[in-house]
Amino acid sequence: MGTHPSLPSNDVETKRTLLDLVQDNKALMSSEISKRYGEKLPFLFKVLSIRKALSIQAHPNKKLAEQLHAKDPKNYPGTESLLYYMTGLTCIYQMTITNQR
Repeated sequence: MGTHPSLPSNDVETKRTLLDLVQDNKALMSSEISKRYGEKLPFLFKVLSIRKALSIQAHPNKKLAEQLHAKDPKNYPGTESLLYYMTGLTCIYQMTITNQR
């Protein structure tokens, strides 16, 4: 669920992507988000199970993401830092992880 190009959400009736819908309807995004990300909505919603161990992922801050993308866009396709918010549906600890921007 989201606008990530690897698996974008689509409108059930029109089959248009969520990103297309947001770009055509600017009022759906706040002015703060529009100023920060322009025409993009960098959002990827993931549902993960903790039934088995998950791999640890490390993501660069924005400056390093831009440098890595410039050198190797195939392996570093994004130029934005990633923010994570995790919450449990059952009794687990909740934490928020942010990068320095």
